[in-house]
Amino acid sequence: MKQHNKYAILGLKALERAANKVAENARNNKFKIPVWKNGRIEFEIPEIATDRGTQTDNRHSSGIPE
Repeated sequence: MKQHNKYAILGLKALERAANKVAENARNNKFKIPVWKNGRIEFEIPEIATDRGTQTDNRHSSGIPE
């Protein structure tokens, strides 16, 4: 694997962790998060996603190497 691909994957994982923390904080404090939908910005409180697998399941299914 090339070195720049390794850092791109590490950066992507860091962004995913940060987004999860922001969504969790918004749920706990009932904050609204701006989301781009249908060509405009809508504000919504994120819901708890129960239909998704764990992070390790998503990583293996998406083809991202560890």
